Amino acid sequence: MSNNSAPLNPTPSPEPAGDGDPRPVSPRLPRLWPALVILGLMVVFLILTITPSINNQVRFGFMMGGPFLGLLLYLIWLLAFSRLPWPVRLLAIPLTAVGAVAAGLLMHSSMGVPLWIYGVPLALAALTYGLYRAQRQSWKPMLGSAVGLASLVWALLPFGRLEGFSGDYTPELRWRWAPMAEVQRTVAAGESNPAAPQATLTLGPTDWPRFRGAGLDSRVTWKTGTTDWTQAPPRELWRSKVGPAWSSFASVAGRLFTQEQQGDHEVVCCLDAATGRLIWQSQIDTRFSDVVAGPGPRSTPTFDDGRLFTLGARAMLIAHDAATGAELWRHDLMQELDAQLPVWGFSGSPIVVGDAVMVYAGGRGDHGLCAWDKQTGKLLWSRAQQGMNFSTAQPVTMDGVIQVLFAAPEGLESLDPATGTLLWSHKPTDWHVPGKCQPQQIAPDSLVVPLGDGVGLARLDVTHKDGAWQVTERWISKALKPSFNDFVFHQGFLYGFDQNILACISAEDGKKRWKNGRFGFGQMLLLEADNRIIVASEGGDLVLLETNPDRLVELGRVTASPEKTWNHSIVAGNLLFFRNGAEAVAYQLAPASTAVAATTDAETPAAPVTTQDESPDAGATP
Repeated sequence: MSNNSAPLNPTPSPEPAGDGDPRPVSPRLPRLWPALVILGLMVVFLILTITPSINNQVRFGFMMGGPFLGLLLYLIWLLAFSRLPWPVRLLAIPLTAVGAVAAGLLMHSSMGVPLWIYGVPLALAALTYGLYRAQRQSWKPMLGSAVGLASLVWALLPFGRLEGFSGDYTPELRWRWAPMAEVQRTVAAGESNPAAPQATLTLGPTDWPRFRGAGLDSRVTWKTGTTDWTQAPPRELWRSKVGPAWSSFASVAGRLFTQEQQGDHEVVCCLDAATGRLIWQSQIDTRFSDVVAGPGPRSTPTFDDGRLFTLGARAMLIAHDAATGAELWRHDLMQELDAQLPVWGFSGSPIVVGDAVMVYAGGRGDHGLCAWDKQTGKLLWSRAQQGMNFSTAQPVTMDGVIQVLFAAPEGLESLDPATGTLLWSHKPTDWHVPGKCQPQQIAPDSLVVPLGDGVGLARLDVTHKDGAWQVTERWISKALKPSFNDFVFHQGFLYGFDQNILACISAEDGKKRWKNGRFGFGQMLLLEADNRIIVASEGGDLVLLETNPDRLVELGRVTASPEKTWNHSIVAGNLLFFRNGAEAVAYQLAPASTAVAATTDAETPAAPVTTQDESPDAGATP
């Protein structure tokens, strides 16, 4: 056999140089720099996703669309411009996709979005690095190197669990085996929803009966004695684990009402405000969770005339006896009205005006904002409004006329709460939906209205003459652009979150007074008589501020919880109640002797209601 046979991969013969010396021919290497540009573009999309100054909906588009655009461009480069061997071009992405499918089958159900928005860019980066390392080798080692490194990325995903995102879309990742925040409460035998008659709970002047208080404006009208937390910080009274939810509290007659998720059960809880002990709970078998906010209900219970009205994240509207938790009536809005489940769940709170309890259903036909008789649960009226909406109907009185305001797709609508008849409507300049924040009445004939998520505010002047309503825009302001964070009004100025930075603007002209203080996407509470604001930061701090239109003045802070906090804190009497998706905390703001209520008989919170059949120790410690 001859030893002169040609090799399988012959080395190219050197070409003679101009001076007669041989010059070696460089092998044709893959063109990898376009892949690096594409990966850089995907990194830019990720940075834009977590940039709070950009509108949330735009950032959400970057988050979900960035991987799609990057993957599309990567495929075009790989197939047409990479100069890779054709087996590598044709097999690299399909084999990498097999790893993604395997990871999807093994990972926690919450990790689907991280697989897309982080897994895809990381896998493509690993694939590119593998191609770079093996670029001088034949196609098989090159393909094995690239796909092997990409598979390592997919192999990490089954070990994680996503618990949601912060307000700036930073992921909250945990190890899969880490304990979840959800808790299971227990009630002492015979004390949950007891059949024996109970006293009717009565609303006091310093109680907090519904979402954002009596006026839905986060305004504490009585004096609490709060001055300076650096000198007299609030005193913690109790702390309790709670299930995940973005509900706030209602507080009546020494009881706290809230909602939470307990496993596969959505639960309404009644707690003793003085101790945090559970008095009663009521549950339904349902669970809602979304990739950004996580699991649990979003709305806040509403107390009215001895009854408690709640709306679950899947639109179960229930009326309870507030003293016992006994169910009086219920409506499944998704079943009865074909209400469409919003991407973040049903988030508006029930609101009672007169005999009508109102919530937004967003169902087919004319079942948008709907009202039911609070006693019987009979549907009274409904108005045609469709699409997602996360706001709550806002009662106001203008020119002596009681009306409810609602942020509809066609603009701000004013309705007669008894009949649902449209009184007036106005679509401000730059109006965006869905609604998330509450309009606020700042004068008898003037409103400040959020324009949409991270868009800005408008001031509307409303007049009523000769039976006709007229609405004019006084100003549009981009100096305060709330996302899902409501603002407060005090002595001619508006204080709120311009995305994740606190800001103050003039209510007269909408111009910025100051912008300072990074508290994340938190919430705030106005202590009107004390000239103070309490901010609940997204990071779980409670911060006391002076209501100062000239500059930010911080007067102390306490760390209530290390967990993400989007819930509204409340004040009842001189007690401050904080919660998030993991725990609830009660504080005494000042000694009871220094808290002067609006009326002489309301200096301290009312005691829990008890009867002969109810022990003061009813309920188990959570």
